[in-house]
Amino acid sequence: MTKLSPSNDRRKKNEPSAPGAPTGPVILESVGIVFDILDKLSQARRPMGVTELAQMMNQPKPRIYRHLASMRQIGAVEQEPLSEKYRLGARLVAYGTAANNQFDLRALADPYLTRLRDTTGETALLSVAAQESALVVAAVESNNPVCISVKPGNRVSIHSSAQGRIVLAWCDEATQRKLLKRKLERFTDKSIVDPIQVQKRLVKIRERLYEDANGEVFDGVNVLAAPIFSAGNELVGIIGIIGATRNIPSPPPAALLQAVQGAAAELSARLNSDMYARVEGKRSTR
Repeated sequence: MTKLSPSNDRRKKNEPSAPGAPTGPVILESVGIVFDILDKLSQARRPMGVTELAQMMNQPKPRIYRHLASMRQIGAVEQEPLSEKYRLGARLVAYGTAANNQFDLRALADPYLTRLRDTTGETALLSVAAQESALVVAAVESNNPVCISVKPGNRVSIHSSAQGRIVLAWCDEATQRKLLKRKLERFTDKSIVDPIQVQKRLVKIRERLYEDANGEVFDGVNVLAAPIFSAGNELVGIIGIIGATRNIPSPPPAALLQAVQGAAAELSARLNSDMYARVEGKRSTR
């Protein structure tokens, strides 16, 4: 999530930006608060009160109340009559449908997921960044009689999964610091919970454009994933495979890595990104 800045703040002309940080005008504080409220309500998946939202967002209660009142007037949120708590409004459904029709990464990625499943024999996954984590939005399961898969709608760990760390790698530095200040949950003995170690992995991800998480969430299970970029080299998704460690070892064999990165590179090129070509160009000149 982008760090909020006062509306009267001005970015210095020659102030250097952190690698991967968003560029352009500073976000208006009121706009940032509105989307922060929407993020919190979406992530909670339940109605929330003004006090709870204000505490979570570290904002004064009257300010959150004023924003909610305005959002209620335009239908962005709705208030329950008895509890007086707020939930996402019906108007957002129309926006979501329109956005889905205009840009459906799942539809675009579907043939690549099927090809990736057929090439590797493993379940292929598509994820996107959502509420400071990675959300699985599509899965094409392996044809094996017994297979490992993840259901769409599953939100994976930001620090101890391949998809989550890819999302974290393209967050701005302030967001990275904020997320890594939290207590990092250990799922297995292999989970990376040291913020310094996570930061080192993020540097590698940006250099090599892939990540795996061998046994970090479930023993004996690995995920190999690569980022998908759009025009301007903005991260829009992650494509990868999940399976038993014996089939997806770490470090990954060249054939598996080529299959996953090849799908990610082709999707990125279709979305007018030259990220993979640029990285490959840098490697060839070394």
